Parts: sequence; structure tokens; C-alpha cells
Amino acid sequence: MKKIIAVLLSILTVLPMLAGCSGGSSKSKVGPTIPVYISGEVTNFDPAYGNLDQTSQKIMSLLYEGLFKYDSNGKVVKAQAKSVKVLDKPSKNYYAIEITLKNTGWSDGTPVQASDYIYAWKRILESDFRGEAASMLFCIKNAKKVHDGDATIDDLGITDVSSKTIRIEFEGSTNYDLFYEYLASPMLVPLREVNVGRFDDWSSSTTTMVSNGPYSIRAYTAGESMTLQANKYYHGTVNESRLNITFATTKVLDDAGVLKRFENGEIVFDGEIPLKKRAELLKAKKVTLADTMSVLSCIFNTETELLSDADVRRALSLAVDREKIVDILTFAKPAKGLIAEGVFNTANGKKKASFRDKGEDLLDSKAKLSEAQSLLTGKATGEINLVIRDDEADQAVGEYLKTTWEKLGFTVNVTALTSVPYEGPNEIVLMDDQYLDAYEQKNFDIILVDYMMFSTDAFGNLASFAVPFAGGAMDMTTGLYELEPHISGYSNPEYDALIAQAYAEKNATKRADLLHQAEKMLLDDMPIMPLVELQSGFLKNKDLKGVTVNYYGMPDFTKVTLKNASKYQIGQ
Repeated sequence: MKKIIAVLLSILTVLPMLAGCSGGSSKSKVGPTIPVYISGEVTNFDPAYGNLDQTSQKIMSLLYEGLFKYDSNGKVVKAQAKSVKVLDKPSKNYYAIEITLKNTGWSDGTPVQASDYIYAWKRILESDFRGEAASMLFCIKNAKKVHDGDATIDDLGITDVSSKTIRIEFEGSTNYDLFYEYLASPMLVPLREVNVGRFDDWSSSTTTMVSNGPYSIRAYTAGESMTLQANKYYHGTVNESRLNITFATTKVLDDAGVLKRFENGEIVFDGEIPLKKRAELLKAKKVTLADTMSVLSCIFNTETELLSDADVRRALSLAVDREKIVDILTFAKPAKGLIAEGVFNTANGKKKASFRDKGEDLLDSKAKLSEAQSLLTGKATGEINLVIRDDEADQAVGEYLKTTWEKLGFTVNVTALTSVPYEGPNEIVLMDDQYLDAYEQKNFDIILVDYMMFSTDAFGNLASFAVPFAGGAMDMTTGLYELEPHISGYSNPEYDALIAQAYAEKNATKRADLLHQAEKMLLDDMPIMPLVELQSGFLKNKDLKGVTVNYYGMPDFTKVTLKNASKYQIGQ
């Protein structure tokens, strides 16, 4: 499915907030404008695709909020859920819950309703939808049948018994704590159907997009800046402020230019520190560093002739020195597996064992070039097209991979893709995100992705590589559906069976053991090559107070205050 990014070339102002709204509060006070640089430009605001780009999560985590969220220790707490009522009747084989929403509103003043969650989840479960979050909803009655094309969306066991209450029926006895863990995923937030349905590329247009989180988009100038404003209708307390974000692009300035602005006191927060300055600033203890639940990885197109051989994929992995990539990025740690350290083994929350600590180290941090060359003995080498995002970090890693793999005899072409403008309907300038196009259309041999963890449970990320649990099903035009594999094309019946066994296992310890086996099998087959666990690092002016970091390592500005605010308002 083609994702095209729509943006206006002039600053667009959100429509006036609706009066008399029943969702959230209706505060009129607006605080100071705070000049910040949170991330590079975000050109896709669809949360269902938020697992591929750490940069987009820095913004989207401020715009959207689900029923639950993770606290700083990874424990699930209520977010937009006010209460949960369990309706189980085991004697009748009936298992259900009702979740009542808090009184909160979309950024245009419309109340957030139960139907908004139902719509977002149904969209993910539709057979022709290509997102990867579906497996987290499979415990819902008929969810997998809907996903597989064996039932209609109306058969799904979710109803809105009132505008503020969702009733969810399940296939059988369900671990509700685990389900709430899934509902805290940034991929399962609500969407409003009327906005998504307005045109195909809704996720790119700030004029039609609404948000239900602590902030909304007040203004946006493509390639230049974005202003976020506290959502007046959000259920929680947000300090009344505007975040004015200047993008680091060639049109305005690069990351080094942003750092200079920070050092000159023109901006008070820098969330994208240039690579050459990271080690120095970290050593000087000026950087706030946090793990991100994101593993920088290469996804292989296993349907290409060259990369269909698992030995070739393993050889490419063995040749990589992950410690050198850490040296390049600074804000990173060598990956030991696909699943990040922030994922829990059997239960989430403070002092619970992580999945990573309980599992094997499945990847070498240092290169094993001789072993890589041995695996390639008698095998053809050839040309590889490596697709990356057009940003400083990906370019540096891409260049390292190119140099490394060419030592094995491959010819590596690095293609850096970005968003390209064109004119759409009503003379609106649109931008085609060529990187996402390449990913969704499989126009790559290898693609470099920020592979985000779906939740604090390992199942979702691992299940997305199993064909019965992957992201969609193809209509064969005969009324029948054929399940599609992961975008990598990976298909292994033994792996599928292992994931199905883990899905059915009720004992948490046995389930975790099966998932560890699955991770090992997956990395033996290597359709995805984890490189490093990414970290976020940011600089903060001493006048800026109250910035925290959420469990995904993204900055949270809901409690932010700016001392001496007047001296930062020049030119804002």
C-alpha cells in the first residue's frame, strides 16, 4: 500500500476548537513558545507503521495515547482507560472485559469515543492491511479469522456498548495482564474514522489529522518547522506551552547547525546531536541518554536469488563488527538478539527479568571475517542494493556496511531515499516518501530499519515473521485468501509451528522458553540482521525544566516549564 506524504508549503493553523465539547477540559491560556529540536522531519503520522522509524516516534508519542501506557519501569498503567470490568463466565465459556474511557477529547474538540479504538483495531485486522501489529489482537474473538479472510470484520468480538465503553470478547480464557501490555503499544492507539477516511493519504496531512495525546500540531511548514501545542481537550495535565521545532534539513540547516543554535541559546533542547560531537558531549556528561526499545537492523529480501541462501545472509552478518557501529553512532549498544533489553521475559514491571538477560547472546559483537568467507565458499557473490533513509546516522552506517561487505566480494550500492514533493489535488503540495514506498513494494535487496519493539512482550515482533501471524492476506480474486509472509519474504514451517505453540501456551515460563527458541531459529535463518540497540541522547538548556523520558526512550514534555521564557521568544 503506497503511503504518500501530504504537507502544505505554508504554515497551516488547526481549526478553532469546538465549544461545548464533552471531552477533556477547555483551557484557553497559552503558555510560552519553547524553541526546540526534537527530531528530524516526520512525514508519516500513521501509528500503525510506527515500528520502522525511531524519529517518528519522538513526535507521535506526543500526539497519540492509548488505553494503557508504560510507566518509567515498564509497568502497565491506565492512560485513557478509566476502569476495566471483567465479565468472565467460565461455565458458559464466555470471556470478556469492558473498558470505560476517561473523559478526553481529540485536538479539534470532539470527544474520544469507544468507536475510535474499535475502528483503529479493525483497520489493523483487515486482511488487506499491511501493518504488523495484528497478532497482538488475535486473542479477541474471531480476530485471526478476520485477519485470514475467513470471517468478516463485523464478526470481530468488539462492540461499543456506549460511547465511552468498549466490550471485548475473547476466544477463551485470556491472560488479561498480557493483553493490557499489548494495549499499551504505541501501534494500538485510536484513530477517528471520518479523518482517516477523508482521503487515502490522511496520515500526511496536518489539515485532516487529529490527535488524542497531550499535544496537537498547530502549524507545519514542510522542510522547515512544526509547532506543537498542548491539546486543550486531553484528559491529563499538560503545561500550557507550544513547542516550536525547527527541522535539520538541507533547506534550513543540518544537525551541526542545530547544535550551534543550542550552544548560542537560540533553542533549549536538541534531540539529534551530530555524530562527530556525540562522544565528546557524552564524555563531558552533558547528554541525557536513554534506551529506545529500537534495534537498528537490516531486513533481507529473501525472495531475491542472491539473498535466498541463508548462508549468504549469515555471512553478511558475521562480517559486521557491531562495536564499530557503536563507535559510529555512540548512542548505541551491540545487539545480542532481535529483542531489545526493555522487553520482559514472563511479566512486565519493575525488577522483572528482561527477555534479553534470560536468553542467549545470539550475535557476535566483533566481526568474524574468516567464518563469513568460509560460509561463502563455492557461492556466488554479486550486486546488493542497500536502501537507507537519507539522514546522517543511516548514511554513516550504510557506508560502513558497504565497505565491509565489499571485502567479501559483493558490489554494494547504497540508495538513500527521502521524501520528494509533487502537486496533488486542490494544489496541495504532496511529498512521496520513497523510503516507505521501497519498503512496502519490496524494492530492495537489504533495507536498514529502526526496528521498534511492538510492546514489552517479545511475541509480537517474533510472530510477525511467522506466515500465519504476519501482516496480511492477499485476496486471490476467487473469494479465497492466501496468507502473505513478512515483508522479508521469510517462510519456515518449523518457525510457524513454534510461534503457534507459543501463542497457545498458557504457562508463562514455558511460553518464554518457546519464544527464546523462536528467536534463535529466526536468527539462524537470518531474514533480519540486528546490528545495535539504539539509544536516544539529548541536550537540555538549564532553563528548561520538567522534560522526562518515557519507557521507549522518547522525550516527554507534558510537565515542561521554561525559566526566563521571554528571552527565548525573539523571532518565534
